[in-house]
Amino acid sequence: MDRIALDNLMLHIAHGDEIAFEELYNQTKSGLYSFILSICKNHHMAEDVMQSTYIRVRLSANMYKAGSNTLAWIYTIAKNITLNEISKQKREVSHDFDEKGASIGGQYTIDDKLSSPLPSLIKSELNENEAQIITLHLVSGFKHREIAEMLNKPLGTVLWSYKNALNKIKSKYKEEDL
Repeated sequence: MDRIALDNLMLHIAHGDEIAFEELYNQTKSGLYSFILSICKNHHMAEDVMQSTYIRVRLSANMYKAGSNTLAWIYTIAKNITLNEISKQKREVSHDFDEKGASIGGQYTIDDKLSSPLPSLIKSELNENEAQIITLHLVSGFKHREIAEMLNKPLGTVLWSYKNALNKIKSKYKEEDL
């Protein structure tokens, strides 16, 4: 979906159009989920943050400035909510109520959803910053310039990180002969 169409959806959402909100959700859910998961690395938290993000988008739609980058606006909201949730969880004391001693709500592995070796390589070989950039570019389809804006990093840094991440994945891929 192009920027103009997303911009129009946001204007309709600001006026309470439920169908426009549903369309926005359907157009953005998979990329947004991947982005959130790349930050928090926990399936359950990613689902909760995604829900909170769409609630915030709906409630704040009237504050959206027409003509700006809708996806960057939504992803920024998601990033802030995710980082706040991670910070909140670090302050909480966790208790394990599982009788077998296994972790409750453990880490979600991307491999559970996809059979491709790429997600596991991203998870195992890349740092958090590189994983975010790769996910935003390859899964969500953002341009490097847009990623730089979202992550508040210089374009050169994003391009450099993207290239290094690809090289890490390629070398590991060749090494394991996948």
